[in-house]
Amino acid sequence: MLKTSYADVMEILSEKLYASAAQIVDTASKAIPANTFCIALSDEAETKVLNTINRSAVILQEGLVIDHTDSYCHLVTENGPEPLIIDNNLTHPLTRDMDVTPFVGGCSFMGVTIKTSDGKIFGSLCAFDDKFYTYTLHDVEMLTSLAAFFENMLDLERTHRLWRAAEEERLKTLEQKSNLLAILSHEIRTPMNAILNVGEMLQSTVLTDTQQQYLHLIHSSGSSLMTLLNQILDYSKLDSGKMDVSREPFSLRGCLIDLTQLFRTEAHRKGIELHEIIPMNMPDLWIGDENKIRQILVNLLSNALKFTDSGEVRIEAYVSSGSEQERTDKRKPKQGSEDEAYLTFAVTDTGKGISADKQPMLFQAFTQLHTANYVNRYGGTGLGLSICKQLVELMDGRLRLEYSSGTGSRFVFSLPMTLPEASWGD
Repeated sequence: MLKTSYADVMEILSEKLYASAAQIVDTASKAIPANTFCIALSDEAETKVLNTINRSAVILQEGLVIDHTDSYCHLVTENGPEPLIIDNNLTHPLTRDMDVTPFVGGCSFMGVTIKTSDGKIFGSLCAFDDKFYTYTLHDVEMLTSLAAFFENMLDLERTHRLWRAAEEERLKTLEQKSNLLAILSHEIRTPMNAILNVGEMLQSTVLTDTQQQYLHLIHSSGSSLMTLLNQILDYSKLDSGKMDVSREPFSLRGCLIDLTQLFRTEAHRKGIELHEIIPMNMPDLWIGDENKIRQILVNLLSNALKFTDSGEVRIEAYVSSGSEQERTDKRKPKQGSEDEAYLTFAVTDTGKGISADKQPMLFQAFTQLHTANYVNRYGGTGLGLSICKQLVELMDGRLRLEYSSGTGSRFVFSLPMTLPEASWGD
């Protein structure tokens, strides 16, 4: 007794595979003058009709589910790799006694097998004709080519699924890594902050020269470790896309003055001049992410001072053209509320510079650009400039090395910013 049911095809196929199946069936119907065409899936026990076209007589409908014992489409995969051609299903030994034959009605039939790239049978591409059309060699070749096309689509679908699974696993790993780093960072920062705070308290007590040296070593080592922790955590956040950009009003002059004061002692110790330069007619109040701007400038200033033994270090701010990325102090943003301008920062030093062969690697993570002696002397993770570049790009800006030679280097970055009140001096 014939048993049939119907399934939701879209629960079996993806939208892309369904569209491909429909296109193949449509192409077959235009090239071969048969009545009905279908793509069917053969699983362990049943055949599922995934897509059909009927010209006049309705022989098969999409979603039909039928046991393999009553499936012409399963006969195709069961009888080997060669196409199956049946001139008359009412008299052919494979079909004349099947329960499904009265259901289908008298017809001619042709089917080709669809396999995946690893040799597994997916199903079949079939044609039925109630007027007993005689299939030609050209028809067989056409159906075989269309089946091969669908096999390629199956491979693409499988590759896409594997890629998606790998991407989800990668994101899961990044999430776990980010969470682990956050936990480790918190667990290490807490005792390290205690060590640094105790060290600062000890500095206010009477100490011998030897004790002062030990205390300085503890403080400098602790500070270096805190910097390392912050850089690794920031890199992890940027890598996992978890870092957000805030937009709050801030004082440009206040920001730059605070930064120069932060490095004033170090510059004085090395005998280096440290200057902040802001045009007199520059607005002071801007809207942006001050904390990230400070973080970028701290890193650039720290590098500039670290690798400069004499001369000066300058930090400048000015308004520039976003397209040209050049200094244009006289350029003014349009007047009005929330006007956009490109705020450019430049950090210039008179250090030894970066050799031309190392400059292409400048913003790569974990890259040390200096000699082994420099690395041993100054340390560092090679993350600083990479983080700066990512932070700038996160704010829709661009960081670049404008020049570097034996007489110094100049790093420049421009950020699209807004002015709450566009008030310029004369």
